[in-house]
Amino acid sequence: MKQKKKLPRLMLCIALALCLISMVGASFIQTQGNQIRIKQLTWETSAGHQIAADLWIPANATEETPAPAVITIEGWYNNKEMQDLYTLELARRGYVVLTMDLHGHGNSESLPSDELYEGAVGVDGAVQLVASLPYVDTSRIGITGHSSGGTAANMAVTIDNEREEPLIAALFQQAADWQDDTGGDHSGEYGSRSVGIIASEYDDFYFGTYDDEGNMITTPREFMETENAKKFLNFNDDVSTFEGEAQAGQYYERTIDGKDAYRVIYRPTCIHPAVTFSTECVSYAIDFFEQVFGAPSPLPSSDQIWPVKTAFNAVGLVGIFMFLASFAVCMMDTGFFSSIRVKTEVKAAEIKDKTAVAWFFGLLVLSMLFSAVSYVYIMRNLYSTTTSVFPQTGPLCIGVWAASCGVFTLLLTVVYYQVYGKKHQLSLRDIGVILPVKQIGKTVLLSVIVVACAFGIVFFANYFFKTDFRLWVLAVKVFGSDKVLIALRYLPFFLIYYVMNSVSVNCFNYNKIGGKFGNIIILGLANILPCIVLVAAQYIGFYSSGVPFWGLSEGERILAIWLFPVIAMLFIAAVISRFVYKRSGNPYLAGCVNALFIVMITCSNTFTSLSAGTLIATTF
Repeated sequence: MKQKKKLPRLMLCIALALCLISMVGASFIQTQGNQIRIKQLTWETSAGHQIAADLWIPANATEETPAPAVITIEGWYNNKEMQDLYTLELARRGYVVLTMDLHGHGNSESLPSDELYEGAVGVDGAVQLVASLPYVDTSRIGITGHSSGGTAANMAVTIDNEREEPLIAALFQQAADWQDDTGGDHSGEYGSRSVGIIASEYDDFYFGTYDDEGNMITTPREFMETENAKKFLNFNDDVSTFEGEAQAGQYYERTIDGKDAYRVIYRPTCIHPAVTFSTECVSYAIDFFEQVFGAPSPLPSSDQIWPVKTAFNAVGLVGIFMFLASFAVCMMDTGFFSSIRVKTEVKAAEIKDKTAVAWFFGLLVLSMLFSAVSYVYIMRNLYSTTTSVFPQTGPLCIGVWAASCGVFTLLLTVVYYQVYGKKHQLSLRDIGVILPVKQIGKTVLLSVIVVACAFGIVFFANYFFKTDFRLWVLAVKVFGSDKVLIALRYLPFFLIYYVMNSVSVNCFNYNKIGGKFGNIIILGLANILPCIVLVAAQYIGFYSSGVPFWGLSEGERILAIWLFPVIAMLFIAAVISRFVYKRSGNPYLAGCVNALFIVMITCSNTFTSLSAGTLIATTF
């Protein structure tokens, strides 16, 4: 028993140490040992809406030696931190970098759909701010945006063209082209600006061509053969004047209005979201801005340090999940919360016959099949829908799916208990399904305390070190009070799933199948296997045929992408719930902790619309 108490305490110390290492290490890398200043900004744009951004100022940028500037923009359903790799590598090379949240993303103001595109979703306000800085060379202001961030930049060009002296000198599109999310075509508006495009051969959303019925005519991997690519490289002139084949990576140059202008298309083989997590794609951005602006502190494009920062961020991610599990268990050693823990030792159940094995694997297979089928159905029928109560479509889709799986698990559990468990003297009270009301109340209170303390660490990291904990699309970051109120609306969906999952994983399936550690690995894999199969089907089909496997609607294209963070969270949730259950006999504590923590992650890393209805991009 003493050993069981020592492990959570040791884990808690390790968790806090990992979080601290993450903060210090990531901060040192991103500031380059205090050579880059980072300011967190919030301001009201001339359009009357609030924008949040981080301003990275390298030491070389002064009033005496103004530096070129680049605005980096995240894509739809993301936050500005998804541009960390581009932001860091450009700032290292002496560019002033403003990394911003589009309206409705991160900590920027959310708007109704009829106001969303005013001021180019906030990009024009960022352009004006950058141009007002005394240490910025206003003749060298560029924008790089991923996906919808790039299409918002196109809208900013339209606004910029109305100025007597335009401010935007260059655009670099990461997995975006010359269109915007309303279907507007800006290809004829670039003028003397230099423009580059990362057009992956396997982009989930862009670079295909379609007939009037929406059927794909040419796939993204055939993009360089299309008239669209040649027209872009030909500075929007008629393609009949374009000589030869369109060449990827080649800079096409013209002098327009006395300025040297460039066009270039880069062709990696990654998928759409991988452009935000790729040394190859970052090298393209480095080369592009070196070509059109010249870096104040040039470095080879292969010299990239963002993976080190990412590693430190990931260390903190490990630490924060360890904190959730260990802190919850340690708090049960206190007098007030000690009653949550059962007095008898929790042990794996014996498997007495082949029928029990058949029930174990049979119910797992049924639950996995339901998970896969229901997710595809929900994404095809609910995607991009918001209401006045539920203003975020991502959490609504994932939440409804989660709740559906939770209810299905409950039904399977009831059937198992009535048909098999009751006849074999399975006691719901002994396995922790039935707990006293007082214990339930303390369980809920402790779960709130644990999650609040975990996010306290996250806010500490942001305030003192300007870092958070993340690995690509799985991110634990700070948020405003509005996200808390939004998350509370989605919380019941997540509670249904994570509580029932914990009850199923621990009360009914903690047995000797798989051995000491194999049992939880089997159950964790059962949580994520449907997601893995759906993702694998999408991309095996995409890479073999050039067309996304699940279909061409927006919801079908994003179906697999949304599962990337879910795969990690579902496996981690199973492991956390088992760790807590073995030391408490209480399945509800970890279920509540997982639901609270994951609903906040989900609602703080997506897009918020203040309009009820459906908002679909029309560019594909």
